[in-house]
Order: sequence, then structure tokens, then C-alpha cells
Amino acid sequence: MRDGIQRRRTGHMLLSIGKQKAHAEQNARRRPQASAQQGTQLSGYFHLKASPSLALVSPGGSKIVATRLRSETGFWDRTLSMPPERAFLILVPLHPAAAGGYEMWIDGGHTRVDAWSAGRIGIYSLESNPIWRISGAFDAVCFHVPHSMLWQFTEENDLARVDLLECPQGTVDPVLYQMAQVILPAITKPDVFNDLFLEQIRLMLCAHLVQRYGVRAPGTIRFRGGLAPWQKRRVTEMMQMECEGELRLARLAGECGLSISHFARSFKRSFGVTVHRYLLAQRVERAKTLLAQSSRPLPQVALESGFGDQSAFNRAFSSVVGTSPGRWRRERAQTSPRHDPGPRVPIPSALFPHCETRWEALAQEH
Repeated sequence: MRDGIQRRRTGHMLLSIGKQKAHAEQNARRRPQASAQQGTQLSGYFHLKASPSLALVSPGGSKIVATRLRSETGFWDRTLSMPPERAFLILVPLHPAAAGGYEMWIDGGHTRVDAWSAGRIGIYSLESNPIWRISGAFDAVCFHVPHSMLWQFTEENDLARVDLLECPQGTVDPVLYQMAQVILPAITKPDVFNDLFLEQIRLMLCAHLVQRYGVRAPGTIRFRGGLAPWQKRRVTEMMQMECEGELRLARLAGECGLSISHFARSFKRSFGVTVHRYLLAQRVERAKTLLAQSSRPLPQVALESGFGDQSAFNRAFSSVVGTSPGRWRRERAQTSPRHDPGPRVPIPSALFPHCETRWEALAQEH
């Protein structure tokens, strides 16, 4: 028995490692293509040839793209207008830039700045049509950060959603400057760092942007005690309707508009148990109804209650109820009151002259 348990544990461990490896390999395959495409597009807006880029991909598929923009002479012509999108561009100069000064247009409004020192950043919304004209050498790391990435981060960490990053032009930010320096080797050589390190960079970048520059979205309400009332209703309805089938955690989270990790935490706050334990209890209650009201064999009860086989059914039932399903059925049958046939009703003796009651008549008839 111990050998069997050990084999199952080993199997689960290998499956988990396989999933992690598959996710890492998927990101590794996706990163070069996403990086090259984004880097080529951004370079074109700045009148540059293709620039090296690196994509930091979240488990949900959203990505931050870091691109190194470098020019020895600057951009004497205005940069091209970028298509409006719900994303931010964050420019982090690596060296003193634009010795001859630079001009900037945000939503058509013009600003002229004499110099741009290293470590002084700029954050621009791509919904505001940012345009630059830079006189002099320029070398910076540009982070393209979509709103969806920040939304995912705030949901996973139970924070208010952020729709806006407020940052005065030229703000000194040593944290972003150091992040740009750290990620620089990986931009030109993506294989220098492993995926786990790059994932930590993504999380630190999101945390820093949200904490220092994030502006809470108007009307945002956080139900810190757990799920919102409408979310609780929707989840319980789905679990009751589909407890016999395979109900994925991702689907429940999607119905509530939450990430998987945020949904799991909020569910436990609301119901006091994990999603798995709650669904298990629902299936056991379904099984108890079938055991009490029918004579179906245990394997059939297991399948109709949503369990893959009788073995899994026995384990789950015993863990919740404290006894096996077969024993529970027998004990219930012994303690349940017997059916009362009702009062003895006289019947006309002319119909059954040798029987005093209808029950005796029925017994004789059969």
C-alpha cells in the first residue's frame, strides 16, 4: 500500500514538473517572436532599424516588451504617431540624453526640455499620441506595458485596479534605472537569464509601477472579505448545475471576471473552504441523495455524482462523511422508519366474503 501511495505521489510530482516545464518552453518559444515584432514596430516609429527587444510574458499571455532604443545622432524628425492602445511607454535613459534638448507633443500640446539626464524617466500613455523630436545622442530602454498586465497584477494581489500611471516628465527613479541596467544583457542575449529570473523582473516592475505611479480606477470596489454577492450567486449556481461534470477552476474564475489565483483566495474567504473541497462536498451530497432514494449500485452512484471511479468516490465520501458509502446506506436503511401502510379500512363483505379488510383481500388476491 505504501508503495502505491509513493507511486501516486511521484506521479503527481512528475506531472507538476511537466506542466511547469511545458509552460516555460511555451514562453521560451513565444518570447523571440513577440520581442522581434514589437521591437521592429517601435523602432520604425523612432526612425530606427530593428532594435533588440525582450518580452516578459505573464501566465495569462499578456506581455511587457523591453526594447533598447539607441541613436548616435538623435531623431531630428518627429517620431511617427503610434496607433492608440491601452498601454504605456516608459522611457529610461541609460546615459545623459538629448544634449541639444528635445521637444515633446502629448495630445498635441508642445513641451521643450533642455536636457534629459540618466535615470530620469518618462511615462506616456499611448492613448495620448506621444511624439518626440530629440536633438543629440539617445540611448534608453523602453518598456511597453499594456493595461491588461497591470490589471492582472492588481487582481492577483487583491489591489484596486489601476487605469492610469501619473509621472511628471524627468522624475528621478533609481529603481527603474537599475531594472533597465539588469535587463539590458537579456535584451541582446535572451538566453543569458532563465525564465524564473525574468518572471521576477516582470513582477517587480509591475509592483513598482502600481505602488509609485498607479492611480486607482474611479468606481473601483474591492470586496476584501471575499467574492462579491453576485459572484457568490453565480459560482454556487454553476457548481449545483454542473457538479456531476468536470468543472474547471479557470472557468469559474472567468465567470467572476477574476484571475485564477485571486478567485481561489476570494472563494476561500467567502465559503471557508477551497473550491475543490466545496465541490467535493456538493458531489457527496448528490451521492447521499442517490444512495438514500435508489437502489443503484455504488459504481453507478459514483459516476452520476461526478466521480471518475468507485475508488475515488469511496475516498471522497469517507473523508467528508466519516464512513464508506456502502456502510452509510446500510445504516440509513436500518434506522429509517418503515413505511406505514395506513389504517385498516373495512371493505364490503359481499366482494370478499372471507376477508375482513382490504389488506387481507389484497394479500389473498396476490
